Amino acid sequence: MKLKCAVQSVVKNGAQLLAVLFVALVSNSARSSEELLNQFFADAGTLSAVFTQRIVDDSGMTLDAAGGRVYLSRPGKFRWDYFSPGRVDVLEQQIIADGNAIFVYDLDLEQVTKRSLDNALSQIPSLSLVESKATVDEHFEVFDVGVTDGVSWVALKPKDLDAGFNQIMVGFENSVISAITMLDVLGNETRLDLRGVEINPQLEADVFEFTVPAGVDLLEQ
Repeated sequence: MKLKCAVQSVVKNGAQLLAVLFVALVSNSARSSEELLNQFFADAGTLSAVFTQRIVDDSGMTLDAAGGRVYLSRPGKFRWDYFSPGRVDVLEQQIIADGNAIFVYDLDLEQVTKRSLDNALSQIPSLSLVESKATVDEHFEVFDVGVTDGVSWVALKPKDLDAGFNQIMVGFENSVISAITMLDVLGNETRLDLRGVEINPQLEADVFEFTVPAGVDLLEQ
């Protein structure tokens, strides 16, 4: 099964990975978790990076892997472009939030799923991470985990027991975000590794615009 299926599940039911990336735009590994979040909400506005994503089960077996590029702009805007393995010129899926709605476009299915961002924010606590520090404090407990192999980790544990995931971990290397992992309730782990991270790049407005292509089905939720 392609990774897009797993990503759709995350986006439609939680969008956890998309949102949590905003927590870690800038950081200093010597700071506390609370200071990391405060620094982010005070200073960080945009981000771009190349990513690889891997899903493993509780036995360590890789279920799927993919990669692409991500763009973020707080509040409420992000874009994930997933490319075919080994083909950076062949787009498989796009996930775009324009500040009002989230669009998931599967090119091979010729289908777009649209969901209100306000509706998602009310139902998905992790999306509060793209909004404000107050909403983060409302939905998460934040802990310093320590340093492993030069990477400093921060854990975010949802206060809602029905959040759909157990924990999100954000890793920083040399004061820059380098990895994000999410452990779901089934024991599966989704890991994002980032490279070429740019903090506060100038992003054109059309990066976060989406128009449903002609001939593509639109499903609204």
